Amino acid sequence: MLDLHAHVLPAVDDGAIDLPEALAMLRAAVADGTRVLCATPHALGPTYDVARERAEIAVAALRVAAAEAGIDLDLRLGGEVWYRTDLDALARAGRLPTFSPPGSPPGRRYVLVEFPPTHVPPEASEVLFRLRLEGVTPVIAHPERNPSFWHKPADAVALRTQGALLQVTASALTGGFRDAARDCAKALARAGAIDLIASDCHHADRRPPGLASARKVLERWAGRAVAARATETVPAALLAGAAVPPPA
Repeated sequence: MLDLHAHVLPAVDDGAIDLPEALAMLRAAVADGTRVLCATPHALGPTYDVARERAEIAVAALRVAAAEAGIDLDLRLGGEVWYRTDLDALARAGRLPTFSPPGSPPGRRYVLVEFPPTHVPPEASEVLFRLRLEGVTPVIAHPERNPSFWHKPADAVALRTQGALLQVTASALTGGFRDAARDCAKALARAGAIDLIASDCHHADRRPPGLASARKVLERWAGRAVAARATETVPAALLAGAAVPPPA
């Protein structure tokens, strides 16, 4: 499986506190069946704005430490971008930490976008549309945890219909968050609107890495093909700068 949302870089944001915790998180991910994990430090936000240069240094150091510790994991680098109304301008300036490799063509670049935890701004649809005009596809982080979608998951589906992708948190499927988040995740699953699941892991003990249990839940809700798409084929396409495979 491939996990494209993880805060494993030590001491850069609200994720892993230090190197030992980061290595413990990587070990847990491997033990759970994850073979590729993408570090996504917070970027361009009001609380955390991890500079790309700092993130690149941190992920290179973590790769070395993981190899020395015998942890067999392909560690990649992305970023979790705070929602802003100038995302299109940031895309033009090359300031968005996309999943896709350098040189990926327009329409094959993808960036993880986090809405404020309290609501979805009313102009979000227009802002994400302008971002897509710049050749960057928004991947909406954990929509099931946003109160704006709890009673209207169709609004999240609408953003997806307009071209965004939806990334649901693994532990939201297994009951790690409040019931409203799980109910929203189930509604998205039954609407065929979950494009990928990711751990959004922050620590070794609370909110740890791991997708296997959530994949089983998604299989029960939507079928084995949907679960495989959300944990294998879609995240692989994002990292490769390839077209996203159609829903099963």
